[in-house]
Amino acid sequence: MEQQGRAAVVEAVSEMAVLRALQLAGNRILGKHDRSVRGPMKAIAPWSIHVHLRVEEHELDALLKDAWQIPIAVGLPDDLLNLLDSHVRTLLAAGIEFRRDDLALTLSRLPGQPALPWESPSPSGKP
Repeated sequence: MEQQGRAAVVEAVSEMAVLRALQLAGNRILGKHDRSVRGPMKAIAPWSIHVHLRVEEHELDALLKDAWQIPIAVGLPDDLLNLLDSHVRTLLAAGIEFRRDDLALTLSRLPGQPALPWESPSPSGKP
């Protein structure tokens, strides 16, 4: 796969993983509040709830519990997952909306292009 196309795939996969983690966290944030708060938040996308309802740093582990199960299951590399987790934690704690440009900047900090799961041979020898 050409370098530019490969980078676009890494960005797309990363965006889906980040939005999934933010969605899960947003639903958990809402669950901690009563109906008087949840009602007005119905118009807000779950991955943006943290922009409107404050998240404390000590809540991050609970909000992100199992948030990375799917990316782990499909075989995304640990260095990429760690970077994405750090990115999501920063967004949640700071109340910052997800932006593709910010994610691209975060991904630019990877030392090299991560090995995508379908590019590496599986333990069974099948790609």
